[in-house]
Amino acid sequence: MLKARFFEALDREDGSITHAAHAAGVNRNTAFGWARQAGVRGRGKPGTSGHPGRAEYERLRAAGVRRRDAAVQIGVHERTAQDWDLGIRQLGHSRLRADGRLIVYKTGVTTTQPSLAAVDARLHPRFLNVTEWETIADMHRAGYSLRAIGRDLGRPASTIKREIDARAVDGVYRPHRALRAWAESRSRP
Repeated sequence: MLKARFFEALDREDGSITHAAHAAGVNRNTAFGWARQAGVRGRGKPGTSGHPGRAEYERLRAAGVRRRDAAVQIGVHERTAQDWDLGIRQLGHSRLRADGRLIVYKTGVTTTQPSLAAVDARLHPRFLNVTEWETIADMHRAGYSLRAIGRDLGRPASTIKREIDARAVDGVYRPHRALRAWAESRSRP
């Protein structure tokens, strides 16, 4: 219900995820998660970065054109084209590799970022995940009933009630507090 309203707003708001989240009354992080799951990147263009020539570059590479020639045709540096081929994202003066390594070139520090899949991993379907916690928080804040939230998530209303009662502070449900409590309660490997 809330998710559908977000995607309708995304179509109206010219592909801006932040504006669509605001229009639908959804947490921005939840909206970006939904967009990521749907394969929407940037301004609503599926699977592309913000560079205007990226789609043309992908088309040329799929047609069998060499990396160097494709990069020259669209006017980007060969290193940028190599990064696109390898799935590397440039973030300021650092590069985020597909395996989760973040290399900061100014300091020479390499760190490993946990992938979204690792953060959102479930041990068993009976456990709630990060997306469900954020959805509960958004819908609870919007005034939806426990049954409506449960229907949207495919969970019993009693599960939603227990979760809100256990993790709410002064009547406000905190999804990140739920994540920390879940991580602390897990048994060590």
